[in-house]
Amino acid sequence: MEDIVAGDPDWSTRNATPPPRWALAWRPFGYLLVGLVWLAIWATIFALGWGILIFGVVSGELTVAVFTEPSMSSVGSVLAMVFLVAPLLAVIMGPVVLWWLPNCSWPLAALSFVYIGRSLRPSFRHEKLSFTAYGDQADTFGRPTVSGTSLSLQPVRNTALTRFLMRFYVAGWEPSGIGFLAMMPAGVGWLLLFPAIAKDVALTTSVVCGVLGVGLIAWSYVWALRTM
Repeated sequence: MEDIVAGDPDWSTRNATPPPRWALAWRPFGYLLVGLVWLAIWATIFALGWGILIFGVVSGELTVAVFTEPSMSSVGSVLAMVFLVAPLLAVIMGPVVLWWLPNCSWPLAALSFVYIGRSLRPSFRHEKLSFTAYGDQADTFGRPTVSGTSLSLQPVRNTALTRFLMRFYVAGWEPSGIGFLAMMPAGVGWLLLFPAIAKDVALTTSVVCGVLGVGLIAWSYVWALRTM
């Protein structure tokens, strides 16, 4: 956690000149806007990861044939589905969509809402609430930049809540190899949930796939949380 320095006393502004009144007045609305943007990003990621499964459960119309029939046209298509498409989906959905991308978004939304509450309290009127630091692009998640990746919304004053949120913040913006490995079973479990909820799969197969899928996803999240 070398680049993310949440709660570093050097960033504290408690004894500095208080923000101007206009900044204090607009501060809750600014954090609200930022929080809603990050919340919308998280909701999009959530829909990408779980939306089709939720739709399948609610509609009851999801079929495995929709995905498997195009791959049954030739032996090459079957091999590509088994050895290329499915493993690639597991890698993308597990570590990326179910772990890294959510952790890059929801902690920032939650921190923004924490700052809204702080901005309404008189005890925080004389200090900044958050700051932006710049991390090494080699160690952080995001597009290449000249001056490093900006790591914003870090709390000036740390509490148990912000420390909890920053653990997930770090997991998203400073991804680790062990975190990638931990979420690989979740990608496999995500794939297994399709036959678990499909209407054209035998009941026994659905139950087995469902138990295995949920078990792998739960195992991944427990493992990933322990690596934080």
